[in-house]
Amino acid sequence: MLDTSIFNIAPNKVPTRPEDYSTFIYGPPKIGKTTLAYDMFKQRGLFIATEDRHKALPGAMIIRVKSWVDYLTVMGQLRQPQAKELYDTIIVDTAENLYGMLEKYVAAKWKEKTVGERDDLWGKDWTDLRVMWKDGLMMISDAGFVPVFISHATQNTVQIPASGVLDSDLAGSTVEKKTIKDKKSGTESEVYEFLKYQPDLKDKVMGPINKMVDNILFVNTTLNTATNEEQRVIYLRDTLQWQAGSTFEGIDPIIPLSAEAYRSAVQRAIAKIDKDQTTDVSTRHKETEEIVFADVMKEVTEYAKGFHAAKQMEEITQISNDVFGLGNKITQATEDQAELLVSALEKIKDKASKLGITI
Repeated sequence: MLDTSIFNIAPNKVPTRPEDYSTFIYGPPKIGKTTLAYDMFKQRGLFIATEDRHKALPGAMIIRVKSWVDYLTVMGQLRQPQAKELYDTIIVDTAENLYGMLEKYVAAKWKEKTVGERDDLWGKDWTDLRVMWKDGLMMISDAGFVPVFISHATQNTVQIPASGVLDSDLAGSTVEKKTIKDKKSGTESEVYEFLKYQPDLKDKVMGPINKMVDNILFVNTTLNTATNEEQRVIYLRDTLQWQAGSTFEGIDPIIPLSAEAYRSAVQRAIAKIDKDQTTDVSTRHKETEEIVFADVMKEVTEYAKGFHAAKQMEEITQISNDVFGLGNKITQATEDQAELLVSALEKIKDKASKLGITI
Protein backbone atom coordinates (compact mmCIF):
# COMPACT_ATOMS: atom_id res chain seq x y z
CA MET A 1 0.00 0.00 0.00
CA LEU A 2 1.25 3.50 -0.82
CA ASP A 3 2.43 5.41 2.24
CA THR A 4 1.50 8.76 0.66
CA SER A 5 -0.51 10.21 -2.23
CA ILE A 6 0.26 12.35 -5.25
CA PHE A 7 -1.45 15.27 -3.51
CA ASN A 8 0.94 15.64 -0.56
CA ILE A 9 4.36 15.00 -2.09
CA ALA A 10 7.12 17.40 -1.03
CA PRO A 11 9.67 18.49 -3.67
CA ASN A 12 12.77 16.31 -3.70
CA LYS A 13 15.86 17.67 -1.98
CA VAL A 14 19.42 16.56 -2.68
CA PRO A 15 21.18 14.95 0.32
CA THR A 16 24.47 16.69 1.13
CA ARG A 17 26.14 13.65 2.69
CA PRO A 18 28.36 11.70 0.23
CA GLU A 19 27.69 8.58 2.32
CA ASP A 20 24.02 8.65 1.27
CA TYR A 21 24.82 7.74 -2.34
CA SER A 22 25.07 4.19 -3.65
CA THR A 23 28.28 3.33 -5.44
CA PHE A 24 29.93 0.79 -7.73
CA ILE A 25 33.73 0.65 -7.51
CA TYR A 26 35.88 -1.32 -9.93
CA GLY A 27 39.48 -1.44 -11.07
CA PRO A 28 42.56 -3.68 -11.43
CA PRO A 29 43.52 -6.04 -8.57
CA LYS A 30 45.38 -4.53 -5.60
CA ILE A 31 44.72 -0.95 -6.73
CA GLY A 32 42.95 0.01 -3.48
CA LYS A 33 39.23 -0.54 -4.13
CA THR A 34 38.48 -2.21 -0.80
CA THR A 35 40.60 0.26 1.14
CA LEU A 36 38.76 3.14 -0.55
CA ALA A 37 35.40 1.67 0.49
CA TYR A 38 36.55 1.22 4.08
CA ASP A 39 37.98 4.75 4.26
CA MET A 40 34.70 6.11 2.93
CA PHE A 41 32.44 4.44 5.49
CA LYS A 42 34.72 3.18 8.28
CA GLN A 43 32.90 1.02 10.85
CA ARG A 44 29.47 2.22 9.67
CA GLY A 45 30.05 0.06 6.60
CA LEU A 46 29.54 -3.71 6.76
CA PHE A 47 31.63 -5.72 4.31
CA ILE A 48 29.91 -8.79 2.90
CA ALA A 49 33.16 -10.54 2.01
CA THR A 50 33.12 -13.30 -0.60
CA GLU A 51 36.76 -14.22 -0.07
CA ASP A 52 39.39 -14.10 2.68
CA ARG A 53 41.47 -11.04 1.83
CA HIS A 54 40.47 -8.34 4.31
CA LYS A 55 43.07 -9.05 6.97
CA ALA A 56 44.90 -5.77 6.32
CA LEU A 57 41.86 -3.60 7.18
CA PRO A 58 42.19 -2.97 10.92
CA GLY A 59 38.85 -2.11 12.48
CA ALA A 60 36.75 -3.09 9.45
CA MET A 61 33.39 -4.78 10.08
CA ILE A 62 33.41 -7.93 7.96
CA ILE A 63 31.14 -10.93 7.60
CA ARG A 64 32.33 -13.76 5.40
CA VAL A 65 29.73 -15.43 3.18
CA LYS A 66 30.42 -18.68 1.36
CA SER A 67 27.08 -19.28 -0.35
CA TRP A 68 23.95 -17.55 -1.58
CA VAL A 69 22.12 -18.93 1.46
CA ASP A 70 24.70 -17.18 3.67
CA TYR A 71 24.02 -13.94 1.80
CA LEU A 72 20.25 -14.25 2.25
CA THR A 73 20.78 -14.97 5.93
CA VAL A 74 22.69 -11.68 6.25
CA MET A 75 19.87 -9.92 4.42
CA GLY A 76 17.46 -11.29 7.00
CA GLN A 77 19.65 -10.02 9.84
CA LEU A 78 19.66 -6.54 8.29
CA ARG A 79 15.90 -6.41 8.77
CA GLN A 80 16.38 -6.46 12.53
CA PRO A 81 16.27 -3.00 14.20
CA GLN A 82 19.69 -3.35 15.87
CA ALA A 83 21.35 -3.63 12.45
CA LYS A 84 20.55 0.04 11.74
CA GLU A 85 22.17 1.01 15.03
CA LEU A 86 25.43 -0.52 13.80
CA TYR A 87 25.60 0.08 10.05
CA ASP A 88 24.63 2.57 7.35
CA THR A 89 26.25 1.00 4.30
CA ILE A 90 26.48 -2.58 3.02
CA ILE A 91 29.55 -3.29 0.88
CA VAL A 92 29.48 -6.38 -1.36
CA ASP A 93 33.08 -7.37 -2.07
CA THR A 94 33.09 -8.71 -4.76
CA ALA A 95 29.96 -8.67 -6.93
CA GLU A 96 31.29 -11.30 -9.35
CA ASN A 97 31.96 -13.78 -6.57
CA LEU A 98 28.49 -13.27 -5.12
CA TYR A 99 26.96 -13.88 -8.55
CA GLY A 100 28.98 -17.09 -8.79
CA MET A 101 27.40 -18.24 -5.52
CA LEU A 102 23.94 -17.54 -6.90
CA GLU A 103 24.76 -19.52 -10.05
CA LYS A 104 25.66 -22.53 -7.90
CA TYR A 105 22.48 -22.08 -5.86
CA VAL A 106 20.24 -21.98 -8.93
CA ALA A 107 22.05 -24.87 -10.60
CA ALA A 108 21.62 -27.01 -7.48
CA LYS A 109 17.93 -26.09 -7.31
CA TRP A 110 17.38 -27.41 -10.83
CA LYS A 111 19.74 -30.38 -10.37
CA GLU A 112 22.31 -29.05 -12.82
CA LYS A 113 26.09 -28.77 -12.65
CA THR A 114 25.88 -25.39 -14.35
CA VAL A 115 22.91 -23.16 -15.17
CA GLY A 116 21.63 -23.86 -18.68
CA GLU A 117 22.83 -27.46 -18.72
CA ARG A 118 19.33 -28.91 -19.05
CA ASP A 119 17.35 -28.20 -22.20
CA ASP A 120 14.07 -29.51 -20.75
CA LEU A 121 13.61 -26.50 -18.43
CA TRP A 122 12.75 -24.07 -21.23
CA GLY A 123 14.84 -21.33 -19.60
CA LYS A 124 13.30 -21.57 -16.13
CA ASP A 125 16.77 -21.79 -14.59
CA TRP A 126 17.96 -18.69 -16.44
CA THR A 127 14.81 -16.83 -15.40
CA ASP A 128 15.44 -17.79 -11.77
CA LEU A 129 19.01 -16.57 -12.03
CA ARG A 130 18.01 -13.22 -13.52
CA VAL A 131 15.15 -12.53 -11.11
CA MET A 132 16.98 -13.72 -7.99
CA TRP A 133 20.04 -11.61 -8.80
CA LYS A 134 18.03 -8.42 -9.16
CA ASP A 135 15.84 -9.15 -6.13
CA GLY A 136 18.83 -10.19 -4.02
CA LEU A 137 20.67 -6.93 -4.69
CA MET A 138 17.54 -4.87 -4.00
CA MET A 139 17.26 -6.45 -0.54
CA ILE A 140 20.02 -4.11 0.68
CA SER A 141 18.21 -0.86 -0.11
CA ASP A 142 14.84 -2.42 0.72
CA ALA A 143 16.19 -3.02 4.24
CA GLY A 144 17.11 0.68 4.51
CA PHE A 145 20.86 0.59 3.79
CA VAL A 146 23.06 2.21 1.15
CA PRO A 147 24.51 -0.44 -1.21
CA VAL A 148 28.11 -0.39 -2.41
CA PHE A 149 29.44 -2.98 -4.85
CA ILE A 150 33.10 -3.75 -5.59
CA SER A 151 34.37 -5.58 -8.66
CA HIS A 152 37.62 -6.28 -10.47
CA ALA A 153 38.25 -4.88 -13.94
CA THR A 154 39.20 -6.70 -17.11
CA GLN A 155 41.13 -5.11 -19.96
CA ASN A 156 41.22 -5.93 -23.66
CA THR A 157 42.68 -4.28 -26.73
CA VAL A 158 39.83 -3.19 -29.02
CA GLN A 159 39.53 -1.45 -32.36
CA ILE A 160 36.64 0.74 -33.49
CA PRO A 161 36.07 2.44 -36.86
CA ALA A 162 37.50 5.97 -36.85
CA SER A 163 34.58 7.23 -38.94
CA GLY A 164 31.86 8.64 -36.74
CA VAL A 165 34.15 9.18 -33.74
CA LEU A 166 34.12 12.84 -32.73
CA ASP A 167 37.08 14.67 -31.22
CA SER A 168 35.03 15.09 -28.05
CA ASP A 169 34.70 11.29 -27.85
CA LEU A 170 38.48 11.03 -27.63
CA ALA A 171 38.78 13.35 -24.65
CA GLY A 172 40.47 11.67 -21.70
CA SER A 173 41.38 8.56 -23.71
CA THR A 174 44.73 7.18 -24.82
CA VAL A 175 44.14 5.86 -28.34
CA GLU A 176 46.21 5.06 -31.42
CA LYS A 177 44.92 5.68 -34.93
CA LYS A 178 45.79 2.86 -37.33
CA THR A 179 45.14 1.86 -40.90
CA ILE A 180 44.10 -1.77 -41.31
CA LYS A 181 43.47 -3.89 -44.39
CA ASP A 182 40.61 -6.35 -44.72
CA LYS A 183 42.09 -9.79 -45.46
CA LYS A 184 39.35 -10.78 -47.89
CA SER A 185 38.59 -7.59 -49.80
CA GLY A 186 41.92 -5.83 -49.38
CA THR A 187 40.02 -2.65 -48.47
CA GLU A 188 41.84 -0.27 -46.14
CA SER A 189 40.12 1.56 -43.29
CA GLU A 190 41.12 3.66 -40.32
CA VAL A 191 40.45 2.53 -36.76
CA TYR A 192 41.18 3.69 -33.25
CA GLU A 193 42.93 1.09 -31.10
CA PHE A 194 42.98 1.29 -27.32
CA LEU A 195 42.81 -0.64 -24.05
CA LYS A 196 39.21 -1.11 -22.94
CA TYR A 197 38.54 -1.52 -19.20
CA GLN A 198 35.29 -3.11 -18.08
CA PRO A 199 33.89 -4.53 -14.84
CA ASP A 200 34.54 -8.27 -14.58
CA LEU A 201 30.80 -8.84 -14.92
CA LYS A 202 28.66 -9.88 -17.86
CA ASP A 203 26.20 -7.27 -19.10
CA LYS A 204 23.24 -9.16 -17.63
CA VAL A 205 24.99 -9.17 -14.24
CA MET A 206 26.11 -5.55 -14.36
CA GLY A 207 22.75 -4.33 -15.66
CA PRO A 208 20.82 -4.37 -12.36
CA ILE A 209 23.78 -2.81 -10.53
CA ASN A 210 24.11 -0.06 -13.12
CA LYS A 211 20.44 0.83 -12.63
CA MET A 212 20.74 0.82 -8.83
CA VAL A 213 23.79 2.95 -8.11
CA ASP A 214 24.26 6.72 -8.13
CA ASN A 215 27.98 6.66 -8.92
CA ILE A 216 30.33 4.37 -10.83
CA LEU A 217 33.97 4.84 -9.87
CA PHE A 218 36.74 3.44 -12.04
CA VAL A 219 39.99 3.21 -10.09
CA ASN A 220 43.29 3.04 -11.98
CA THR A 221 46.71 4.63 -12.38
CA THR A 222 47.71 7.55 -14.59
CA LEU A 223 50.92 9.40 -15.31
CA ASN A 224 51.31 12.63 -13.39
CA THR A 225 52.89 14.87 -16.04
CA ALA A 226 54.18 17.31 -13.41
CA THR A 227 56.22 14.67 -11.54
CA ASN A 228 56.48 12.04 -14.30
CA GLU A 229 55.31 9.48 -11.75
CA GLU A 230 52.39 7.08 -11.68
CA GLN A 231 49.45 8.23 -9.57
CA ARG A 232 46.40 6.29 -8.43
CA VAL A 233 43.18 8.07 -9.37
CA ILE A 234 39.40 7.76 -9.46
CA TYR A 235 37.66 8.38 -12.78
CA LEU A 236 34.10 9.71 -12.53
CA ARG A 237 33.22 10.19 -16.20
CA ASP A 238 32.96 7.83 -19.19
CA THR A 239 35.59 7.73 -21.91
CA LEU A 240 36.11 5.32 -24.79
CA GLN A 241 38.36 3.32 -22.48
CA TRP A 242 36.19 2.81 -19.41
CA GLN A 243 32.74 3.07 -17.89
CA ALA A 244 32.31 5.61 -15.11
CA GLY A 245 29.71 8.14 -14.12
CA SER A 246 28.07 10.18 -11.42
CA THR A 247 24.61 11.44 -10.57
CA PHE A 248 26.19 14.90 -10.15
CA GLU A 249 26.54 16.90 -13.36
CA GLY A 250 29.29 19.18 -12.09
CA ILE A 251 31.59 16.61 -10.49
CA ASP A 252 35.31 16.52 -11.36
CA PRO A 253 36.04 13.87 -14.01
CA ILE A 254 39.25 12.68 -12.33
CA ILE A 255 40.45 12.95 -8.71
CA PRO A 256 43.20 11.39 -6.56
CA LEU A 257 42.43 7.96 -5.14
CA SER A 258 41.36 8.71 -1.60
CA ALA A 259 38.13 8.83 0.37
CA GLU A 260 38.84 12.44 1.30
CA ALA A 261 39.28 13.48 -2.34
CA TYR A 262 36.07 11.70 -3.32
CA ARG A 263 34.11 13.22 -0.46
CA SER A 264 35.39 16.69 -1.36
CA ALA A 265 34.52 16.21 -5.04
CA VAL A 266 30.95 15.22 -4.18
CA GLN A 267 30.58 18.16 -1.79
CA ARG A 268 31.88 20.60 -4.43
CA ALA A 269 29.36 19.23 -6.92
CA ILE A 270 26.51 19.52 -4.42
CA ALA A 271 27.58 23.08 -3.56
CA LYS A 272 26.67 24.06 -7.13
CA ILE A 273 23.04 23.21 -6.38
CA ASP A 274 20.75 25.84 -4.85
CA LYS A 275 20.87 25.43 -1.05
CA ASP A 276 17.09 25.50 -0.89
CA GLN A 277 17.10 22.30 -2.93
CA THR A 278 19.46 20.38 -0.64
CA THR A 279 19.08 18.76 2.76
CA ASP A 280 21.44 17.73 5.54
CA VAL A 281 18.95 15.10 6.66
CA SER A 282 20.23 11.65 5.81
CA THR A 283 18.14 9.49 3.50
CA ARG A 284 19.57 6.35 5.05
CA HIS A 285 17.50 4.03 7.17
CA LYS A 286 14.16 4.74 5.57
CA GLU A 287 11.35 3.01 7.39
CA THR A 288 11.14 -0.59 6.26
CA GLU A 289 8.59 -3.23 6.98
CA GLU A 290 9.94 -5.35 9.80
CA ILE A 291 9.62 -9.08 9.37
CA VAL A 292 7.95 -10.62 12.42
CA PHE A 293 9.55 -14.05 12.46
CA ALA A 294 6.95 -15.69 14.70
CA ASP A 295 4.09 -14.56 12.45
CA VAL A 296 5.80 -15.85 9.30
CA MET A 297 6.61 -19.18 10.94
CA LYS A 298 3.01 -19.51 12.14
CA GLU A 299 1.74 -19.01 8.58
CA VAL A 300 4.26 -21.51 7.20
CA THR A 301 3.10 -24.05 9.80
CA GLU A 302 -0.55 -23.53 8.85
CA TYR A 303 0.24 -24.10 5.19
CA ALA A 304 2.27 -27.19 6.07
CA LYS A 305 -0.82 -28.65 7.75
CA GLY A 306 -2.79 -28.01 4.58
CA PHE A 307 -0.15 -29.69 2.41
CA HIS A 308 -0.08 -32.64 4.82
CA ALA A 309 -3.85 -33.03 4.61
CA ALA A 310 -3.59 -32.96 0.81
CA LYS A 311 -0.77 -35.53 0.89
CA GLN A 312 1.57 -33.06 -0.82
CA MET A 313 4.33 -32.77 1.80
CA GLU A 314 6.95 -33.60 -0.81
CA GLU A 315 6.27 -30.12 -2.23
CA ILE A 316 7.14 -28.54 1.13
CA THR A 317 10.31 -30.63 1.26
CA GLN A 318 11.30 -29.50 -2.23
CA ILE A 319 10.75 -25.83 -1.37
CA SER A 320 12.74 -26.26 1.83
CA ASN A 321 15.64 -27.80 -0.12
CA ASP A 322 15.48 -25.03 -2.73
CA VAL A 323 15.54 -22.19 -0.19
CA PHE A 324 17.52 -23.50 2.79
CA GLY A 325 19.68 -26.12 1.11
CA LEU A 326 19.40 -29.87 0.78
CA GLY A 327 18.38 -31.59 4.01
CA ASN A 328 17.47 -28.42 5.95
CA LYS A 329 13.91 -28.14 7.25
CA ILE A 330 11.79 -25.00 7.15
CA THR A 331 10.61 -25.65 10.69
CA GLN A 332 14.22 -25.45 11.90
CA ALA A 333 14.73 -21.94 10.53
CA THR A 334 16.11 -19.39 12.99
CA GLU A 335 15.31 -15.69 13.35
CA ASP A 336 18.52 -14.86 11.47
CA GLN A 337 16.96 -16.62 8.48
CA ALA A 338 13.77 -14.51 8.46
CA GLU A 339 14.36 -13.31 4.89
CA LEU A 340 14.78 -16.91 3.73
CA LEU A 341 11.62 -17.92 5.58
CA VAL A 342 9.65 -15.17 3.82
CA SER A 343 11.02 -16.39 0.48
CA ALA A 344 9.96 -19.95 1.32
CA LEU A 345 6.49 -18.76 2.35
CA GLU A 346 5.99 -16.99 -0.98
CA LYS A 347 6.91 -20.20 -2.82
CA ILE A 348 4.56 -22.20 -0.60
CA LYS A 349 1.69 -19.80 -1.29
CA ASP A 350 2.32 -20.01 -5.03
CA LYS A 351 2.38 -23.81 -4.96
CA ALA A 352 -0.71 -23.92 -2.72
CA SER A 353 -2.60 -21.76 -5.21
CA LYS A 354 -1.71 -24.11 -8.06
CA LEU A 355 -2.72 -27.18 -6.05
CA GLY A 356 -5.90 -25.64 -4.68
CA ILE A 357 -4.70 -25.86 -1.07
CA THR A 358 -6.16 -23.29 1.33
CA ILE A 359 -5.73 -22.55 5.02
